Amino acid sequence: MPRKNREWYEGACYHVMARGNRKTALFQAEDDFRIFLNLIKNVKEKHPFLLHAFCLMTNHFHLELTTLSDPIWVIMKPIMQNYAIWFNNRYDFEGHVFDSRYTSCLIKDDVYFLEVSRYIHLNPVKAAIVKTPIDYAYSSYKYYAFTEPKTGIKFLDTEQVLNLVPGQSREQYRIFVEEQISHSDNETLIQRDIKEDDMWLP
Repeated sequence: MPRKNREWYEGACYHVMARGNRKTALFQAEDDFRIFLNLIKNVKEKHPFLLHAFCLMTNHFHLELTTLSDPIWVIMKPIMQNYAIWFNNRYDFEGHVFDSRYTSCLIKDDVYFLEVSRYIHLNPVKAAIVKTPIDYAYSSYKYYAFTEPKTGIKFLDTEQVLNLVPGQSREQYRIFVEEQISHSDNETLIQRDIKEDDMWLP
């Protein structure tokens, strides 16, 4: 991309989502989740970006990330392309794995940024897969909720999210995510922006 367009993507924060083709499962076994996270890690090493939150659902995924020196499509294309190759080879499928190009929404302020992280981490609860977000294995929430998780994801960047809660505390972030106060207006806005509705929840 020409240098004159660098301001378009450098340092931009996004909420990214992609869905399985015809609402079919993107992740059918534990190895699928692991491979997808490894692809994110590998792409992050080649095209550095900040990964703030993620949640891999059965038929779609959410990422919250900030670009650094590469545009969003340079990051997302190899993740999705290589996962599609893996998925089709593993299950002896042909054709499209994802229903279309990913959907992305530009995050422009801190309030929305924090709400997006909450929305992503509560996706499995909204889908009635788990009762609390800490019980879902394939999201970044446990790395926020616990000070010293037994296993960590070195490519996850928690600092920016935690800096936005009182005392920069993991406990305060957990309260923010799990409190019973309604965030319905913000959730509706996020759903509209990312083009998600309850029909996509498995």
